[in-house]
Amino acid sequence: MNRKKEEENPLTNIFVNVLLPIISLSQLSKSSDKVWHLGPEYGMTVAVAFPLIYGIWFFLKTKKFNFYSILGIISVLLTGFITIHVWNDDGSVKDNAALLFAIKEAATPLILGAVMLYSHRTKKPLIEIFLLNPDLFDIPKIEKTAKEKGNFQEYSSFRLKLTLMFAGSFLLSSLMNFFLAMFLLDGAKDKESYNLAVGKVMGYGYLVIGIPLMAIMIGCFLYLMKRIGSLTGLTKEEYMIPK
Repeated sequence: MNRKKEEENPLTNIFVNVLLPIISLSQLSKSSDKVWHLGPEYGMTVAVAFPLIYGIWFFLKTKKFNFYSILGIISVLLTGFITIHVWNDDGSVKDNAALLFAIKEAATPLILGAVMLYSHRTKKPLIEIFLLNPDLFDIPKIEKTAKEKGNFQEYSSFRLKLTLMFAGSFLLSSLMNFFLAMFLLDGAKDKESYNLAVGKVMGYGYLVIGIPLMAIMIGCFLYLMKRIGSLTGLTKEEYMIPK
């Protein structure tokens, strides 16, 4: 019961980490006489502050501080640091702004993919967080049954294949993030247009990149369930943790 209370609401996550920053960058960043047009400096500050404060608050509330959340906070901080670096005092933006931001956007999924591959050899592989989650699957029963049927070696090979598939999706995300950021930030020549472009990168990233990757993840999950059934002979009700 307590575990459920500590779980992060995905809608809240999207609202705070995506929608609010996009609104801040697209609306608050404008320079005009309207009250909510605070200018590019305050617009970027508010956009970075939302996910950063939320991430710290969620950690203090749940006492959960894993690699994934750390990487998210670092990504937010890098957005702020890169922005400070590429903004000039005269209101213009450095010529390498698009490249620096694109590298930052590509780095996060690339690091996740690399860590996922490395974690396969550790006692706590990341695939158990994203797919083979012990909260969803009865891992001891699955492994025990696979051994009894003489399929444990094939089960281990399947886990590696699943890890490679998932790491490959992060590599794809990294490449798509890079080229999307380069395309959208290419014409940003001043602070306001830079903020608007960053907001578009965040928004389009969830549509153009997030939805296809979600489809890949669902495909991996369905493949996972099918292979567990074929290797163990267990039914879905037998190898999954009851709700």
